[in-house]
Amino acid sequence: MSQLRLTLRSLLKTPGFMLGAILTIAVAIGANTTLFSVFDTLVLNPVSFTNPSSLVAIWVVNTNLNFNAPAVSWPRYEWMTAHTRSFSSLANSSFETFTLTGNGDAEQLNALRVTASFLPTLGVTPALGRNFTREEDMPNGPRVCVLSHDLWQTRFGGRNTIVGENVLLNGEPWEVIGVLPPHFSNPFSQAQVLAPRVFEVSGLTKVQVENAAGYSQPIARLKPGVSLRQAEAELVALGRDYQAAFSTRLDANNITQPHDFVAALTGNLRPTFYTLLGAVAFVLLIACANVASLFLGRLTVRHKEIAIRQSLGATRRAIIFQFLGESLVFSIIAGTLGVLLALWGISAIQSTFSTQLPPNTVLTLNWRALVFTLGVTLACSLLVGFAPAWQASKGHVVEVLKEGSRGSTSGRGGRSRAVLIVVEVALSVVLLVGSALLLLSFLRLQRTPPGFNPHGLATAFVGLNPTRYPTNAQQAQFFDHVIERLRATPGVTAASASLGLPLGGNPQAPYGVAGRVVPPLPQRPIAFLAIVSDDYFRTMNIAIREGRGFTPDDREGAAAVCMLNQTLAKRLFPNESALGKVILRGPNADIKQEVVGVIADVKSNGLNSPVPDEIYYPMRQLGRPGMSIVAGTNGDPAALQSAIKAAVTSIDNDQPISTFTTLDANVAQSLGVQRIVASLTAIFAGLALALAALGLYSVVAYTVAQRTGEIGIRMALGAQPRQIVVRELGTGMRLVAIGVACGLVCAAAAARLIQTLLFDVTPLDPAVYGSVSAMFVGIAALACLIPSMRASRVDPLQALRAE
Repeated sequence: MSQLRLTLRSLLKTPGFMLGAILTIAVAIGANTTLFSVFDTLVLNPVSFTNPSSLVAIWVVNTNLNFNAPAVSWPRYEWMTAHTRSFSSLANSSFETFTLTGNGDAEQLNALRVTASFLPTLGVTPALGRNFTREEDMPNGPRVCVLSHDLWQTRFGGRNTIVGENVLLNGEPWEVIGVLPPHFSNPFSQAQVLAPRVFEVSGLTKVQVENAAGYSQPIARLKPGVSLRQAEAELVALGRDYQAAFSTRLDANNITQPHDFVAALTGNLRPTFYTLLGAVAFVLLIACANVASLFLGRLTVRHKEIAIRQSLGATRRAIIFQFLGESLVFSIIAGTLGVLLALWGISAIQSTFSTQLPPNTVLTLNWRALVFTLGVTLACSLLVGFAPAWQASKGHVVEVLKEGSRGSTSGRGGRSRAVLIVVEVALSVVLLVGSALLLLSFLRLQRTPPGFNPHGLATAFVGLNPTRYPTNAQQAQFFDHVIERLRATPGVTAASASLGLPLGGNPQAPYGVAGRVVPPLPQRPIAFLAIVSDDYFRTMNIAIREGRGFTPDDREGAAAVCMLNQTLAKRLFPNESALGKVILRGPNADIKQEVVGVIADVKSNGLNSPVPDEIYYPMRQLGRPGMSIVAGTNGDPAALQSAIKAAVTSIDNDQPISTFTTLDANVAQSLGVQRIVASLTAIFAGLALALAALGLYSVVAYTVAQRTGEIGIRMALGAQPRQIVVRELGTGMRLVAIGVACGLVCAAAAARLIQTLLFDVTPLDPAVYGSVSAMFVGIAALACLIPSMRASRVDPLQALRAE
């Protein structure tokens, strides 16, 4: 207790100094705690399922077709279920939509078709009712469903009698057999209904499912003692057997690979967060170096106090413990304030980047983040306190007492402070270079032409009831009527329909070219498939480079036609026009589609992804029950939601719309990760720059204060103020030059680690390195100039009297 009182008394002797140091470390700890909390929620613990480390996501890989996705066919899933021995359970799911009617307005629901093993594999038990039975998951099984907790509460009042009741889905009665627990974990949190029979998913015919179209997402749980590598070896062997048994199926040449479920879910986020964690760790190191430098400066004026304590019998270990104790108390205060700052930071990230976060994600400061903060706080106390403690314990009592209170820049701690400043500058330069590269990458990505004009456009998804609109002709007719109503709506300048939109990715299908050898189905090339209405390209402002667009004459019974994007047209027909050529589709490549137009390339996979091969088909010849309505206006596109809804309900009062958004928002969403990385690293780099400038200022200012007598003598002997400024400015700028040189070398090495996050920017961009160096040197010169100017105004008489 007496040691604690001594520590607090020592710290309170310089309240201004301690307040500045505490705020410096608190900001760094707060930034680290904030980012760790987000990292913990989104990457380390993104799911709440039981024992997630044993969960496996099964993906399909086909290197020849450049395909890698969780899109497994139903026949292959059945093959794995019958033959695998590595999993204690295996389940499957596929996205579905249902239209809910009765008991209020019609509502389009996000649903999952799942196997009976789905919930048991995840370790989830319904909060009410039961799971599906094996019999309910068989062909022609009963229509039964499980509701999400939110849908049960909002649509059915949370009544316990819901189990056993019928609800109308797609106009047919489905018996509710259960209700999911609240907060059903990502990536399934948006599912409002679970239904059995994955092989009955809408949008695919029975023939397509039997021909092994890839559309479902299997998950499995490893048996105890079975590793992921062992499971992978087994799936490779099963894949060879499957290929031998079903060589003509679409997926015969595919390879199934198991992935750690959590790693597969967060795969794209990990490198991003590692970059951000590295950046915020640099801020912490810079803050610690800054405060350690200040502590070393404070140590110089305490040499006499330390010498007196040593002369009275204090041991070297006691001196070290005293300084480490001061650092620990100081760091705990800073850590507590850092937690408060982190609460604000987490709230700011939740509100600022809510559209980029997974659905239903709530960022919180949990116990893991508090443990992390405690660890960071203890690390800070060592980083800040070790150098001063070690330096203080090396004092020679007699020499210090002879020196009195005098000091010099070459005295005790001066070299250590110089080293810390060089480290600060080097770390700051590394962080500034990385931030500049990421910011330049984001700006160039943002300026990348997407191939269409999103301004003034909005879209909503409409999933038709397949029992009311069972044929392609009926589906196409419905969307035609909706488009006509929209075009007649005041303020609407254009309207169309599409299966798949730019930046969102489209379904893929195999194709062949007439007049050339058509490979067997598993070996055919694949292209993105888009189905659009007549006026789609004008609505989206997509240029037609050759030929024509689709017209009302391109309907069922007329000659089948299609359009290609420029990338595919040039690859298939490099030295000739694609017009008049024939594309073959269908399992037997017997459906002929004449190419009537070539469109400009569109960034369908994302602004930072290569343009994929794309084939467009007219809606009237290849209708689909689920399509996106796109409308344009010269005003606010957000106002189009009511117009689209009114047009749809005027055709079918029981048909809802869902997932309304503007296309500008879609573009912004596609840039979400890059925007977050660029924004946060810019903030961290700004903090680093401010801390480094503050550190330089404090070192030069302290040097000037310690050398007041020397400066006074020089001025008394005729030194000019300009000479004093140049001399003192050079003291700081020498440290800056060394730090910048070291920082540029380290930045060149570190930049290669973020190369995958860069778009159209090289890791060694000379303009970035030059600009960062010039900016840093300029700010550092200003930080050094202020105390140097103060040195030039020293009164020689007062300085000599003080000596």
